Amino acid sequence: MRVEGCRLASRRLALVCIVACVVLQAQARAGAASRVAQLVEANVMATHAYQILLARKSGKGDAACFTQGGLSDEELQALVTHQSNLLKSKVEEVSSWARGRKSNFDPSRDLEPILKSGLVVPAAAPVSVFTDYLRAHARSQSDAARLRSVASLHQTILEVERDGDLLQEQFAFYKGLGLPVYVGQLGLPGGDDDFLAAGRELERRACASPFATDAAAWQIAGRKVWNWGEKHLHIRDDRVLAAELLREPDVKAIVPRVRAVPAQRVAVVGHSFTMGQHWSSPSSFVPVVTEIFRRENPKVEFRQFERGGLTALRAKQRFYQGVLDWKPDKVLLVVMTRTDEDYDALREMGEGFKAAGVEVFMFDDIHDPETVSKPGTSARAVRVARDTGIKVIEVGALLSSAPERGRFLSLDRIHMTEPYHRLMAKEWLKFLAGARGERLAGRAE
Repeated sequence: MRVEGCRLASRRLALVCIVACVVLQAQARAGAASRVAQLVEANVMATHAYQILLARKSGKGDAACFTQGGLSDEELQALVTHQSNLLKSKVEEVSSWARGRKSNFDPSRDLEPILKSGLVVPAAAPVSVFTDYLRAHARSQSDAARLRSVASLHQTILEVERDGDLLQEQFAFYKGLGLPVYVGQLGLPGGDDDFLAAGRELERRACASPFATDAAAWQIAGRKVWNWGEKHLHIRDDRVLAAELLREPDVKAIVPRVRAVPAQRVAVVGHSFTMGQHWSSPSSFVPVVTEIFRRENPKVEFRQFERGGLTALRAKQRFYQGVLDWKPDKVLLVVMTRTDEDYDALREMGEGFKAAGVEVFMFDDIHDPETVSKPGTSARAVRVARDTGIKVIEVGALLSSAPERGRFLSLDRIHMTEPYHRLMAKEWLKFLAGARGERLAGRAE
């Protein structure tokens, strides 16, 4: 009897321990979820603080939706600063803190001041409206923080102006916390028509803001967040595109040529069409080709000197000397020429690089919409280039006749989508590998 009693007591004790463990684990999960939610909400609140200041400065937006809530401009700006500091925290430490583990993250420095500010984000604010939309339409089960992180990114991107810095920090922050960063992770579709349909629903519900919130604005915001989300998660980026191209027969055929290119340095000085981080495509043709060489022939070294809206004059002022100091063997110029000063700068760079023993190249016409709208611009740039010894790689006719040319332009009608960059990547790769010359096949050199 005593033995049986001991066994019964042991089983009861084990059951109590199991229940206690389950309860503790549930409490730990709840605590972690609560802390993660706080981190997301702090971002939403601080972004709203910035947008209140934006509304005040611009005189745009519904006053009731962007009310200061008793906070002064200085107090609102302090919240913005706390957000900036929070996003610059080591996300590994923040994640450990959120999950109740040992961490050096101190929530009292930047997190708690935002949460304790008392700032209220109204139900009609774009971020609140989009959160409600996700709650109603998300096809995968998601807690509030997982919906809110995606809504937070759309909140920031609607401003447009901070998508190159703060937005990218938010992407990295949420990714580091294991949160979704685009609607595809919530089971929603990612076509331009899908984003437009969502925008038509959202534009009716969101309050007037100091930035556009019409259907088109929501559509382009959706496309940007989707593309950047896939880049940050390496679902579609330069590495993925390079791997796909290397499997295509016409690229596979020139891999031996790529591997045979001698060691050299190639500098690319270019505007947004050359920038892999731009939202319009998973990557641009320049980083894709760079990645192909990294895989197949790492002796060829590339460096990009890039800036959005880069004209020839700005390229000369900002990058020319730095390129010379790097001592490249080849330089590709992808710059805009809009003024006489730009053509003069193009000439001076061409002559300077040539004097330094550097081969210089540019494309004849990359179908920049602004250039297309001003007949003669590309032709004049080509004349200046050839007069100064810049070699001109012909791609314009190929782009004009491409079967997918109707899909080249992105939603902003300025930048280019993946089909464009895949085609340009092939031509740039072929040229570097010696599989084509400056002129298109069938045209006299």
